[in-house]
Amino acid sequence: LASITMNAMYEGVKMWDRDVIRYLDSDHVPVYQPVEDFLYHLPHWDGKDRILELANRVPCDNPHWAPLFRRWFLSMTAHWMGMDKRHANSTSPLLIGPQAYRKSTFCRMLLPPALQAYYTDSIDFSRKRDAELYLNRFLLINMDEFDQISPTQQAFLKHILQKPVVNTRRPNASAVEELRRYASFIATSNHRDLLTDTSGSRRFIGIYMTGAIDVSRPIDYEQLYAQALELLYHNERYWFDREEERMMTENNREFEQTTLEEQLFYRYFRPAKEQEEGGEWLSPAEILEDINKNSTISLSNKRTSVFGRILCKHNIPSKRANRGTLYHVVRLSL
Repeated sequence: LASITMNAMYEGVKMWDRDVIRYLDSDHVPVYQPVEDFLYHLPHWDGKDRILELANRVPCDNPHWAPLFRRWFLSMTAHWMGMDKRHANSTSPLLIGPQAYRKSTFCRMLLPPALQAYYTDSIDFSRKRDAELYLNRFLLINMDEFDQISPTQQAFLKHILQKPVVNTRRPNASAVEELRRYASFIATSNHRDLLTDTSGSRRFIGIYMTGAIDVSRPIDYEQLYAQALELLYHNERYWFDREEERMMTENNREFEQTTLEEQLFYRYFRPAKEQEEGGEWLSPAEILEDINKNSTISLSNKRTSVFGRILCKHNIPSKRANRGTLYHVVRLSL
């Protein structure tokens, strides 16, 4: 603001700071949306599948990676265009592999040069207000070193991933306003056992890379995003259906951390089969109490509710009763 005023004064224009503010706040200055300016000035798509080619640059053994990446890429583009303002692009690719596999470089390469200013790989989930503002300020957020996100931040992470708009009060403002969300997420890690959510992991497209990503070849960004627009204009689905979410959850099993509760449960119990003799209907608290009697490792009773979610995740047969949810299990003889 000061520079605009000074430059005008150097040109011989007599003015004050308030004159510049009045001008900038008027409709004489057109609204500029960089992402829309990029998307709506693209050429026609030439028919070559560049989204598939981009996905195939990431070597992995997951046969579902390419179609899932395609769906995520379309969702990212659709939300930049504002096609769905009631939902967020809550799914994130999760690239797992050793160092020097060019994971972070690939993430940055997803944005064209004109939009590189709206990419970040630095987000601090402990600063909740700043993290929410990032949803409006950036187009793509890379959760680099995903395993560094602590278990206590998982609930907020889930909230951020599925938050469709940002409600905040700007500095020095008196009213709360609604800001549009632009950001999609992607993540990288060097370690396999990094998912800790006991309710499942359908929000991640987890893959373990079998080699380094090819980042040497240039990307034709105009044709890449022209393809995405062409597919969206022809109503290709950009959201994940239940079958795809089930597929992601199943594929992510290998990346989930095995908690101490899970290990001790399968040490002393197993799920009971239907109508099996010897099966008992026990509450999570009763199972924990029995484990504590037999194990030298003590589990806190404060973890009862978490333990119930763990049993539910493993599809242990259950039913509701007056004393809560009971699970059908068989004690293992030691």
